[in-house]
Amino acid sequence: MRYDYSTRLREDVYASVRAALKTAGIINVSLVAERIRVRNLAENVALEDIEHLVLQAAQLVGAAIEFDALGNGLAPPGTGLVENRDESSMIPLGLHRSGSMQ
Repeated sequence: MRYDYSTRLREDVYASVRAALKTAGIINVSLVAERIRVRNLAENVALEDIEHLVLQAAQLVGAAIEFDALGNGLAPPGTGLVENRDESSMIPLGLHRSGSMQ
């Protein structure tokens, strides 16, 4: 994890978190972080690092947060099944709805 983020990136994070809170009332960490990453490609910052910054900013303002990469097009669609190597059967993951944490 890096600690020397630019002022521009940090301002983008805080502005994006405030905007998401104002419009949606909840911060979708994965979605907000991906949008910030795309706007700041020249900074070459990993998505995980931006997600960490978004999470910190959301906690700072006391916002409700969610981690929904499945419902916003960030994660590729799948069957929702995982192979159980011990029994060679398919087990549903139960990821049909987005999760949120408050």
